Amino acid sequence: MVYLKVAYNGKEFHGSQHQPNVRTVEGDILKALGNEGIKVISYGFISRTDKGVSALSNILKLEVQESINIKKLSHLLKDIWIYGKTNNDLKFPLTKTYRYYLFDKNYDEGLISKGLSFFNGNHDFLSFSKYNGTDQTKRTIETRYRKEGSVYVLEFIGNGFLWQMVRRIVGSVVDYAKGNLSENDIASALNGELRINANPFPPDYLILYNIETGSEMSYDDYVLRTLKRRFNELLIDFTARRILEKESLEYMKQTEKLINRD
Repeated sequence: MVYLKVAYNGKEFHGSQHQPNVRTVEGDILKALGNEGIKVISYGFISRTDKGVSALSNILKLEVQESINIKKLSHLLKDIWIYGKTNNDLKFPLTKTYRYYLFDKNYDEGLISKGLSFFNGNHDFLSFSKYNGTDQTKRTIETRYRKEGSVYVLEFIGNGFLWQMVRRIVGSVVDYAKGNLSENDIASALNGELRINANPFPPDYLILYNIETGSEMSYDDYVLRTLKRRFNELLIDFTARRILEKESLEYMKQTEKLINRD
């Protein structure tokens, strides 16, 4: 078993999970491995992402018999960078961090902050997700934010997220700030007493920023350098790109410190 640390430009894919007849992150990786004669017995991302959602640090679990050269594999891929791997067991549950880059449209910052705080802790997020058949809709998350110029950087941390959960929380926070959704409605929905249909915000500015593996990984210096040059290109707006570039470069600099150059 091998675990790969993967970054990708989500706007180029119909999601992370393999689907027939459309381009996906898993699909491209499986095709590249197949072209190298590497047979994949089983596979799956630790965190699935929707169409348009990008990742700086997702983890792909692969069961293969052959060794994988991540530098060579990354060279065969477009819009995907595989920069770390380990054969060690991961320590579950893994902590996941998502960031959403929300443009300020004259929102009251106090209301954005208060609205976001409603979602801290353990709640029933059925109203704030797209139903996919699961009956287990309670999750525990931590939320926080900071403001950089005209952009709110909203952060969501937890061990597990439901389908479209982060995007629907963002939509609800904005609706609350605009006066279209009351505090009582949000509280009642989170308690499972009321069902509302929270609108999801677009996926373009949502990024899976990190997954804490609790396991040592080996990293490839060459792929990291390529990632540093290219990753910020996934955001169209220059203001958000500048913030993402600063954040992702800091993340990658910290990762580079883990590379053994002896």
